[in-house]
Amino acid sequence: MIQFQIIVNCGPCEEYIQKCIRSIRSQTYSNWSATVSVDPSGDATFERAIEVCRDTPRISLTLNSSRRFAMENLVLGIARSQAAPEDVIVILDGDDWFRSNDALQTIAATYRDTGCWMTYGSWLSNLTEMPGLWPPYPDGTTNFRQIRWLGTAVRTWKKWLWDLVDDRDLRDDDDTYFQVAEDLATMYPMLEMSGTDRARHIKTPLMLYNNANPAGAAKIRRENMMRNARLIRSRPPYRRLDRDQPG
Repeated sequence: MIQFQIIVNCGPCEEYIQKCIRSIRSQTYSNWSATVSVDPSGDATFERAIEVCRDTPRISLTLNSSRRFAMENLVLGIARSQAAPEDVIVILDGDDWFRSNDALQTIAATYRDTGCWMTYGSWLSNLTEMPGLWPPYPDGTTNFRQIRWLGTAVRTWKKWLWDLVDDRDLRDDDDTYFQVAEDLATMYPMLEMSGTDRARHIKTPLMLYNNANPAGAAKIRRENMMRNARLIRSRPPYRRLDRDQPG
């Protein structure tokens, strides 16, 4: 039975964090743990997270002493989770939430039925002009960095695959972890190592992508996001792994 390690990173999201955590707690698939990291931002995100995490020992909650932003929180969160190589990492931001109680069941079935190493897509948005439901990468895609970005949430991967990503590729040219566009920096290497037969798209929308949060990175750090995306796309691709690569 797959063990899921859910990694939740939080900036200012006091209005949404309880809905996020409740959506995790309500999953019908029971074999999961969650690691929640909260950056200090002057709001009540941490306090509201404490309220909903109370009496749930498999949710680990950390308040950072300073802002670490998306990528560093992801790296530290995965380390704190103590995930085993065959565990599956699941990424869920603190201002988003699972749309149904069967989201983890759907992800687990995809791993079981296809033998994949990672999954991506799909979500629905709360903005009509950004509906979601992105398509999969075409079969046989190899030039992931040169075409339209489709490796979107819900993003999941085997821990052993994550361990093959060079930490330097998670950092900018100043050797600082990317603060935004961390999804591209993490997914491109794993997509390239997996190929489309081992990286499976899930058509069912599993997540509500919350575009109503005014503190969202796409709203307040757009220029930085675009600059990071250009840098990440310019980096050399990873080599495709053998189909029978062991976990």
